[in-house]
Amino acid sequence: AMPTAQSWSFTTQAASGCPCTIWADTATPASASSTDTSAVELGVKFRTDVSGTITGIRFYKGPTNTGTHTGSLWSRTGTLLARATFTNETATGWQTVTFSTPVNVTAGTTYVASYHTTNGGYAEDVNYFKTSGVDRGPLHALKQGIDGNNGVYSYGTNPTFPTSGSTKARNYWVDVVF
Repeated sequence: AMPTAQSWSFTTQAASGCPCTIWADTATPASASSTDTSAVELGVKFRTDVSGTITGIRFYKGPTNTGTHTGSLWSRTGTLLARATFTNETATGWQTVTFSTPVNVTAGTTYVASYHTTNGGYAEDVNYFKTSGVDRGPLHALKQGIDGNNGVYSYGTNPTFPTSGSTKARNYWVDVVF
C-alpha cells in the first residue's frame, strides 16, 4: 500500500487539431451548379502530411445537384477503400457522409476522394488546380501535374473510380474528413 494517496492528471489532444478538411466550411465555389445533367463520378487527388484516418467524404452541393449522392475513397490506382451514401442533405452547401469504418491513410501517399451524382448539376471551377493546389495542413489537394491531372471524373450510372482528367484542372469541390 502507498503511504499517501497519489493523483495524476493528463491532457490529451488530437494530432494537429483535427478533424480536418481540405476546404474551410466557409469556402464556396465560383460555379455552384454545372449545366451538365449526366450521372458522373467527380474526384480530387489529395495527400496528407501525417498518417491518420479518413472518416468520411464531403462535397459542395449547388441548387441543381439533386438526386442520390455516394461518396468514395480510393487508392491512387483505383482500389475502393470505403463508400457511403449521403443522407439528410440540405438544399445547398457542404454535405458530409461518414464511413461505417474509418480508413487508415499513409502520409505522403496520393488518394482520390470522390462522389457520384445521379443528376449532374455539380460544382465546378475550371483551372482551379492549374497553378496551385490547396495546402491546408495536414491536407493537400494536389496542383495539376504533381500526380497527373487533378479534378478527375468518370461518366456512368453507378459509382466508379474517376479515371478521366483534363488540362482544365477542374475543382469539383470534393473533400475529406481527416
